[in-house]
Amino acid sequence: MNKTLSSRQRSTFFFLNVSAFAGIFIFLGMIILQLLNQTAYQETDQSLTEMSQNSELVQQEIFRYIEGSAFSPQRSEMQEPPNSPSSNRFNTQVILWSETGVILNQAAIGGRFSELEELELQTDSLDTIETVTLTGDEELTFHSITQSYAFDEVAYVQILSNVNQIQHSLKTFRIIVIGCMIVFWLLSIGISYWLSSVSMKPILKAWQKQQEFVENASHELRTPLTIIQNRLEGLFRRPEHTIIEESESIAQALNETRRLTGLTTDLLTIARSDANQLTLDKEKILSADFLQEVTAPFQEFASMEEKSFILQLEQSPTVQLDRKKIVQVFVILLDNALKYTQQGDEIRIIATQTHKWWEVHVTNTGPTISEEGKQHLFDRFYREDKSRSKETGGYGLGLAIAKQIVEEHQGSITVSDLAPRGVDFCIKLPLN
Repeated sequence: MNKTLSSRQRSTFFFLNVSAFAGIFIFLGMIILQLLNQTAYQETDQSLTEMSQNSELVQQEIFRYIEGSAFSPQRSEMQEPPNSPSSNRFNTQVILWSETGVILNQAAIGGRFSELEELELQTDSLDTIETVTLTGDEELTFHSITQSYAFDEVAYVQILSNVNQIQHSLKTFRIIVIGCMIVFWLLSIGISYWLSSVSMKPILKAWQKQQEFVENASHELRTPLTIIQNRLEGLFRRPEHTIIEESESIAQALNETRRLTGLTTDLLTIARSDANQLTLDKEKILSADFLQEVTAPFQEFASMEEKSFILQLEQSPTVQLDRKKIVQVFVILLDNALKYTQQGDEIRIIATQTHKWWEVHVTNTGPTISEEGKQHLFDRFYREDKSRSKETGGYGLGLAIAKQIVEEHQGSITVSDLAPRGVDFCIKLPLN
């Protein structure tokens, strides 16, 4: 992946993340503000509704008005009603209106009447809570409910509740919410930049591995194909030769063909594993019988090469695995052990059981692997000893395939040093 494409992809991730964060914050802010607007006046409106239904409150205000009016004909007829708790509500005022729209209880209102001078009677929406705004020295906002009433000069009763404090609180809260949204959105820009970088890492790593895989595969395929091509061209240059005379060239071409077939099979196995198409056909297997069957041919090879081969079965649990694929893993490890050991070296297989795992150690007293080699030993096409791998015909794919198969079984494979000399491959497979 070139730098231009990588930069463009990162920018795309960055803007997508920033846009996503912005959308989330805006949507969240809208929900919070909408809910706040719906609930902020709920208690005030409910209180107004209850007060409008409280006849004692209205009667108390009418009594005060009549007490202040010496010429009222009904003054002597009305007794003072019991004091209602609602009449003492803070920021609430009861207005008595005449039929012509004159405020009758100005004296009872007292000094607050100067704030209500601009108030006009509105009879279009009786028994409905409305918002009333008065502009004077200071803008005042009320929630109001007006009802018709028939008593002496009183034609309408209006109850006002001041909501300036609620409005100021809402305004402050809106500023806080919007400010927090902006601050966290700015923080999200940095987070988005970090996320875009993190998101690109696996993509770049996968791209790099793919590039290396293609390059290495091409290189490994080129060598046997070149040999086969040269041998076949040599046969065409010598048409008069017999098969016996060209048997060496034919044998080498066939040998490279077999190697090429093995290489393509390994590449296909890796490709299927990468595409999650590697299927497992698991069955219950007695581990002791399985290991004896797998190691039997290698015991003969080791005996022919005068190497010590020891199978040590400390425990023999029943495991569930794909027989063919796990056989392939042990064949890879034992084949490597035979290739990289000399006459007199020892190859040992130790099988044990823990609480959840079937653990098998494949050890040999051959050359010790370097620390750098251990880090890359399971990489594709990696070869610790490149000159020796050419002699043995390896492509550096065996351990990579073994690791993929073991991990498909939800297990693990590791390598460590064997004291005083040698290597220890440890395979862990789950018992269940």
